[in-house]
Amino acid sequence: MSTRIRRRRIRKKRTKKFNHRMVVGLFFILVSVFLLFSALMINICRLNKNKGDTYRKKVLAQQSYTNAVLNYRRGAIKDRNDTILAQSVRKFNLIIEARKLATQEDIRKETLTQIAAYFAFDTSVIEKIIEENPNSMYQHVEGLKELTSQQIQGFKKEMETNDKVKGVWFEETYTRNYPLNEIACNIVGFTSSEEQGTYGVEGSYNEVLNGKTGREYGYFDANMDFQRTVKKATNGNNVVLTIDANVQRLIEKQIKKYNEDVGAKNISVMVMNPNNGEILAMASKNSYNLNEPRELTSMYTQEQIQAMDEKTKSEALMSMWSNFCISSAYEPGSTFKPFTVAAALDEGVVKDSDYFPCDGGLTVSGVRIRCSNRSGHGSISLQTSLMESCNSALMAIGEKLGRANFSKYNQIFGFGQKTGIDLPGETAGLIHKEDELNPVELATSSFGQTQTVTMVQMTAGFSSLVNGGDYYEPHIVKEVQNENGAIVKKVEPTVVKKTVSEKTSKLIRKYMKATVEDGTAAPAGVKGYSIGGKTGTAQKRPVTERKYLVSFLGCVPAENPEAVVYVIIDEPNVEDQAHSTYATEFASKIMKKILPFLGIYADQSQEETTAESGNEKKETEGESAGNTDNADGEGNADSEDNAGDEQ
Repeated sequence: MSTRIRRRRIRKKRTKKFNHRMVVGLFFILVSVFLLFSALMINICRLNKNKGDTYRKKVLAQQSYTNAVLNYRRGAIKDRNDTILAQSVRKFNLIIEARKLATQEDIRKETLTQIAAYFAFDTSVIEKIIEENPNSMYQHVEGLKELTSQQIQGFKKEMETNDKVKGVWFEETYTRNYPLNEIACNIVGFTSSEEQGTYGVEGSYNEVLNGKTGREYGYFDANMDFQRTVKKATNGNNVVLTIDANVQRLIEKQIKKYNEDVGAKNISVMVMNPNNGEILAMASKNSYNLNEPRELTSMYTQEQIQAMDEKTKSEALMSMWSNFCISSAYEPGSTFKPFTVAAALDEGVVKDSDYFPCDGGLTVSGVRIRCSNRSGHGSISLQTSLMESCNSALMAIGEKLGRANFSKYNQIFGFGQKTGIDLPGETAGLIHKEDELNPVELATSSFGQTQTVTMVQMTAGFSSLVNGGDYYEPHIVKEVQNENGAIVKKVEPTVVKKTVSEKTSKLIRKYMKATVEDGTAAPAGVKGYSIGGKTGTAQKRPVTERKYLVSFLGCVPAENPEAVVYVIIDEPNVEDQAHSTYATEFASKIMKKILPFLGIYADQSQEETTAESGNEKKETEGESAGNTDNADGEGNADSEDNAGDEQ
């Protein structure tokens, strides 16, 4: 074989071997690239799964965001006739987009010039905001909050026509407003700056009145286009009260007038529908402007306010905001007597035809407890015992009833326990437990002393006495409506229990009518109306100070009551406080004004119930502890040897 042929073969073998190596090399390169790419993809997927949100946020953080709260409108509070007592008024906060204004000198200058012109505002404040927050797209401006639609109207038109006014927008918000100022202040209550209800209906129905805030999420992209998602706010529900604002206004006006003419430590009035538990009015001397709830000038002089330290001022505010009708307890006096008589009638221990002796007092366990008539009423009927407010008769009735039954009826009438009224701050008062009702305590409790009650307890309990025996849960809210006025919830009358029989209730109505027509409550009469009721003149502790709480608890019409009216005058500013006439005359003035508004009209054939002779007769009658001039038969537990010192 020639050398040439051999060399050719060797070259072929080398070429073939080289090509084979190249193919193998390329294959391994491709496999390596595929494996690396696969590993990279697997790693990317793993990172995206485990840390994707983190990296995404880092990227998005380079852009500008806004996360604004969209405020809801708190529901309104209205009276039974749709008169607005509280409402949330739409306002606007001016918002600065500092980033936009920080980078555009001409726009910033023109925008600030127009803000200064339309709002008479020192724009150096805004310059400082821009300087301190150059990347922000959402900044409030103090002094340009809670603007009205009228205030911003001109500037918004300027923004539409002037293309150099930018970087400003208006955020919608709401402020609480009370159109009637102080009317029903102790019922309505008020809100804090955070839209949280404080006192009254604002407090007890806070969750109902409040809605839910919305959110506006978004960011400005590289082109400064605003990308956003809006979750709308849900407005709160409206609350409709049982009260009549006209009746409430008239009562508050009379309270103010009495306080100016005579004055008293406190004056309180409650009006209730006895047939469903609705509170028609509830007022007291303590009054304040709901739009300025921390302003004490309605109750104190500037000199008094300036002399207060922080603790005293705080106590004064708490007192001013409190609702006496539900949060204060006191000894009721002879207005309690109808409850004792009703309990005895229902238990069958006394009857309508019974008579009771009165020689001016009764000795109980060696203690002489006197009647207002020191010479005695003589032998008097059950009806007359209420008409003349005889302590001796009531003590005898209490003894017949016994401490077990007396304690039982205390519970039945709701004394010593909260009524459940839908207002905050209710107290329960203090009553004797059964084992504490020793003979003297039973005797004094029978005519309304040594136990404490609240106005709402007395009003609700008395309503059951005159309506046939049904005890309705007292309530201040009639219904809940959505923002469009549709009823969400209707508060139905709730009969909690039966207190007395219809027969007993009928007798109590008869006795109460006689007490106004011919008894101690004669000054409470109103021409053309049939009114029933009972007076009270409770001596306060300590008895040596001779201070009294006088009252009248009544109903109209007497035969078929549509309204129960309760009046309390605590320590009237007169030399001799021990006369229920102050309360009965005041009650007469109030009923004369409010009854037509309640749809209760005078019967022209009804005889005059406040005869002059009756007024003169009852002016010096009363109930007191150890006071012969006292008007209502409220006696003290006095020892024979130490008359006038309560035991």
